[in-house]
Amino acid sequence: AIVEIITDRIIGVVMLTNDDPSNLNVELELPIVKPSTDGTVEQIEACFLLLDRLFAHGYRRVQLTIDTLDVYGKKLPGRIGFTQEGMVPKHMVVKESNRDSNIYGLLNSDWDKGARAFMYKKLHGEATQKADAANNAKEGEIDFQQSVLKEQKENKEAEEKNKK
Repeated sequence: AIVEIITDRIIGVVMLTNDDPSNLNVELELPIVKPSTDGTVEQIEACFLLLDRLFAHGYRRVQLTIDTLDVYGKKLPGRIGFTQEGMVPKHMVVKESNRDSNIYGLLNSDWDKGARAFMYKKLHGEATQKADAANNAKEGEIDFQQSVLKEQKENKEAEEKNKK
């Protein structure tokens, strides 16, 4: 659900479809929101949080498919870091007519190389983005220290076992 910050009311929903865990990719549907909240910070932040969680869980690719005639829908992919990969003519039949679709994709490598930082900065400001980057660096240092300590402990246990 997408919740408005000020009123704490639900203003929309964002969904995932075509989940393919064996290939680590999933399709993000356009958020469904009331017209007055289309393109707001809440809509973009909901997508950001969902993308961040997906990539943290190891997904490699997220796809977004949008009707070529959807003027408002075509703005969202650029705002959240997606790249247009192509157009599929006659992708589906909607209301007894052909629908062409634009296909957008976001890869985990793009997310890690700057799309996440760009969106975070856009949503929360440069100072918060720097604090987030510093926090991520500290977490990386802690993970490294823990792996070194674990390795040292295993080596020490192996030496003691060899002495006996």
